[in-house]
Amino acid sequence: MSHHVSIKDLPEGGEKFDPAKASGVITPMLGFGLLGLFGSLYYFAAKPAEFAYSWLFAFFFCFTFVVGGCFWILLHHASNSSWNVVIRRLFEHLANMVPVIFIFSLPILLMPSVRNALYEWMVHHQAAAEHATNGDVREGLHHMSESNPHMHILWAKYGYMNKTFWYIRFILYFLVLGHIARTLRGKSLKQEQDGDIKHTIKSRFFACRWLLFFALTATFAAVDWLMGLDYTWFSTMWGVYIFAGCAWSSMALMLLLVSYLRSLGYLRKVVTEEHYHLMGKLLFAFTVFWAYIAFSQYFLIWYANITEETRFYLLRNTEGWRWVSIALVIGHFVVPFVFLLQQQLKKKPAFICFWGVWVLSMHVLDIYWNVIPERGPSLGIGVLAPGAWVGDVVALVTIFCLSGWYFLRSLNKYSLYPWRDPRLIESVNVVN
Repeated sequence: MSHHVSIKDLPEGGEKFDPAKASGVITPMLGFGLLGLFGSLYYFAAKPAEFAYSWLFAFFFCFTFVVGGCFWILLHHASNSSWNVVIRRLFEHLANMVPVIFIFSLPILLMPSVRNALYEWMVHHQAAAEHATNGDVREGLHHMSESNPHMHILWAKYGYMNKTFWYIRFILYFLVLGHIARTLRGKSLKQEQDGDIKHTIKSRFFACRWLLFFALTATFAAVDWLMGLDYTWFSTMWGVYIFAGCAWSSMALMLLLVSYLRSLGYLRKVVTEEHYHLMGKLLFAFTVFWAYIAFSQYFLIWYANITEETRFYLLRNTEGWRWVSIALVIGHFVVPFVFLLQQQLKKKPAFICFWGVWVLSMHVLDIYWNVIPERGPSLGIGVLAPGAWVGDVVALVTIFCLSGWYFLRSLNKYSLYPWRDPRLIESVNVVN
């Protein structure tokens, strides 16, 4: 359907969000978040090693939305897209959640009990330093490899997998993402002051340059925090696999956010069924892309049949985890693929929002499947670690609700869309 909206039909200064209108969601989010925080402290005090995995799962799940937000604003500027202008400010706001997510990463960064429970290679490094005569970790790993061949893997990877470099990379990931998010939103806000198209052009050049740094950041963050849970395992497709989930889930979250804001009376003049259709098509595209990468990774590991690689899938095909693996194949790909194929249905907000919820549910399952199976064997508490799932839920509620509370509370700082962007009217009237 064609919509004819002129600049005169839009309010001067854009639309400002009033948190009071969303108190029915914001207040419960704060309440559940605080309850979860107290619960997290309890579980950490009772079972710190088990809860370390719960916290990593919840933290990384929310981190993927920040990565996805950065990706979409970079892509929109680099490709010089116009349709997305009306939703770009929301992605900018999502990407600028970097400082909040960094706060939730501090237990992993600063607490030895958490790090050592998650990353066995750090424990081995400590033992190697004590084993060596002069405290040289590499020398200690070399001596330890005589009785344990796996130590030779750590010796070979020491140039990358050492604590000093790990700390540097940890901080660098947030600095890069924060710089991308802050710069692109800053240029957008400057344009609202003077209306100069130069800010659009500068944003485009910036995005083209920083896409490479973004890709490296997303890839190595996934390698350090998730692949590092098993220092013997490796996959050259891991970064792309995690990135596909980031882009997929953040677009689903945006569909739900836009629909929620429209239910409160915002964005009704600028977001149309055409935007829902476009976002739905991207959701479908990344459904296929994720499946392609996931299958390619599995196929290559199965075909090569290298012990250090196959362990990842053998563990996730043991006992109850086998059913989770099957659920991912069906729920993450087959079901959304079939239903998102239908063009007209993607233009219906209720339909596409249902699949937004479905996508987020599958993304939770995907991150859970990637993190939590490592807990039982690493801590020696059984493959399924009975009862530990309660801590997983508590950690997820804590980080997701507190992050969501802050996100919604801070939406009122700027207009919900860049109202002086030169392509705004083209975006409002988009037809595809």
